[in-house]
Order: sequence, then structure tokens, then C-alpha cells
Amino acid sequence: MKNVLIIGNNEVDRAYLAQMILEYSDFNITASTNTLKNARNSVEKDTVEFVFIFDDFTEIDIFDLVSYWHTEIRIIIISKTPVLAAKCYAHHNIIDFLMQPLNVARFIKCISKIYSVNSLKVISKTEKYIEDHTFVKVNKKFIRINYSELLFIEGLKDYILIRTIYNKYIVHKNIGNFTNYLPRNKFIRIHKSYTVAVDHIETVTPNVIEIGPHLIPIGRSYREKTLSLLSIKKTNII
Repeated sequence: MKNVLIIGNNEVDRAYLAQMILEYSDFNITASTNTLKNARNSVEKDTVEFVFIFDDFTEIDIFDLVSYWHTEIRIIIISKTPVLAAKCYAHHNIIDFLMQPLNVARFIKCISKIYSVNSLKVISKTEKYIEDHTFVKVNKKFIRINYSELLFIEGLKDYILIRTIYNKYIVHKNIGNFTNYLPRNKFIRIHKSYTVAVDHIETVTPNVIEIGPHLIPIGRSYREKTLSLLSIKKTNII
């Protein structure tokens, strides 16, 4: 039996999808929610293999969620906007795109596709990443970066600045691609130009995260996702 999670802003749409899942599959629905906090808790508590995401959030870019889970979980996007389908091809963990209103015949094809897909490794809260470091190329040398020492990454056009507790390195990489290969429970993108280490965050305001002497801005479009992933309610810090 496969564990699936439903994320969407509209309760009626989520309930209708859940009814279809129960009628046409033997999947176990671990949660149906409109909050990132509940979604994250479900992923951590259960071995979630597939996530159905409705494109009906006003303040959340669903592709930020897709990038957040990266390759650990397979995604099915549901939208009323057909043009969104083209963007799905850029994310290899998106396995299907469904249009609203949901069509039974098309939905059954989606279920068949899910059954045919080999589940990827899902990381639960009881597991640890085997890798605790990465290597980056600096001046023709490969430098080891321990995740426990990494404070934040700053995007500099075609380069990134990697700031650790002891050193800083400028590397010819894209911040988005580099962030995607970091452990998802340890690092979060809070700005188009910044990714930070969760374990080193000292204080949080609606606009800034403090890590040691560094004040790092939270991008407007990243604010709600950042606060939710840090389990902070917006009303508590405003």
C-alpha cells in the first residue's frame, strides 16, 4: 500500500480528491491539509511516497514545494491552468499533471502511472543522511564542506558564496542547483539569493534571519514558506 498526501487550499477540492483516491485505489491518505506545517509533519511521521498538490495557493508557489522535496517524493500537480503543465517538465519528480475539474478516466490513468512508478527513497525523521558533507571546486582544488559547519549560501549571479563557521568560498555554481543537493531537513531557501542552515539560525523576524553576526533578508515570496517550515506562526512575530 502506498502512502499519499494531499495539499490544497480548498477543502471541498481536497475532499473530492480523497474520495476518488479511496474509490479507485488502495492508497493510504496520510493527511489532507492546507498548511505546510501539517504537510511537513505528515512527511516526517509517515513514509509518504506521493503528494497530490493543488495549484490554489495565493501566497505559495507550488514549485517551491516541489523544489523543497526535490527527489525524495513523487509529485502530482492539479490545476485549473493548462499552461502550468509546461513548467512541470522541468521537475523530474513531478510524475503527472491533472486538470480541474478532475476527470475519472484521466484520474484512473494517473493512478495506473503511480502504480507503475518505483518509489524513491523517502527520508523519515528517524533516519539520518548518510552523507554529512559535500565537496566544491575552488582554485582547481576540491574543498570539503561539512554540513554541520555550513552557515549560509549567497547567490552571486553565476557564482555562490559559501559561508562556513571557519571560512568562505566563492564557487562557480547556481544557488538553486546547489541548494537542491543539500539535505532538505537542514537547509532552506529564504530568498532568491540566500539559503541558510536551520541549525545555525539564532533569531527570526518577518524580514530577517540572524546567523551569528550575519543578518540575512527573507524574500517576500519566501516569507510564508520560511515561517511555516520553521514552525513559526506569522502572527507570533508581527
